[in-house]
Amino acid sequence: MHEIELKARLVQPEQTELLLSRFADFAFCCRKSDQYWRLGGKTLRIRYEYKAGEEKVLITHKQKRYTGMIETNNELEFELASSSVPIFTAMLESIGFTLSAEKQKDTKIFIPHADLFTAELLTDVQTLSVEFSVIKPIGTFLEIEVLYADEEDETLQSVHIRNAQLIFDTLLAALEIPQSAIETRPYNELLKSAL
Repeated sequence: MHEIELKARLVQPEQTELLLSRFADFAFCCRKSDQYWRLGGKTLRIRYEYKAGEEKVLITHKQKRYTGMIETNNELEFELASSSVPIFTAMLESIGFTLSAEKQKDTKIFIPHADLFTAELLTDVQTLSVEFSVIKPIGTFLEIEVLYADEEDETLQSVHIRNAQLIFDTLLAALEIPQSAIETRPYNELLKSAL
């Protein structure tokens, strides 16, 4: 999948959640416990995701690219049985990876109403979600994620980025979140600076 996302730090999370509930449907809550493993400049994430009493483990490597304040990711991801995590982490350590950061996100996921956007903006969108996340000790964040199918055509990628930017702008305006609240640093970098 091709993920285009934006995150913003929330100053008044209760007010933001109230505004969000007016034009988005609550989907579900989940807890995401992440470990970031680093080797040189490469990072791999092990995520334990808990939703509706079920646990799922996802291994993810994101190939990130930034266009202004927008993060675009090509995600390489697979699910791993939780019983296999100890041998997988032992393998990472034997290769030379080191555990560089850990975080826990308590997240509420909302799906914005389609009528908030023009049909053209939603062309090719696989999923659109807004995540409301509390991450200790760094604060509360809003993440907007737009997922597209993988695309090799650079012109179409540019259209997707432009459309995602317009989706972001629409949602930020509706939520009364200023552009200055946008956070471009990855969470693992924010966690390091909070220590």
